[in-house]
Amino acid sequence: MRDHRCGAPVDMEVSVTESVAHNAPDSALPAGLAVSHQTALDIMGIAIVCYSVLIEQEEGRPAPDAAQVAQWERELEAVAESRRSLDARDTDRVRRLADEHAALVRRLDRMIDDN
Repeated sequence: MRDHRCGAPVDMEVSVTESVAHNAPDSALPAGLAVSHQTALDIMGIAIVCYSVLIEQEEGRPAPDAAQVAQWERELEAVAESRRSLDARDTDRVRRLADEHAALVRRLDRMIDDN
């Protein structure tokens, strides 16, 4: 097992339900906020895994498309940064990011299937 240079695990089963430690709130959250926040973190974690799979698939080709790999790495890092900085109390952003990344995961999943 190794980590991709963007920090995403490659060739391993990944748990995406683990919260990012440094964005944990200082005090307990109401249940609804906590669930929404965790759901958004989970969805973004799945997007990171999807990008990792796409990158691994491309890098495994006889002639990998370096530009495509670089683009996916940038997109992966953008998702990771959004995930790291997600504030559970910013309910509008939590909801928006969950919705956006759910659509992204569906798109990436189709791309994985097509490869």
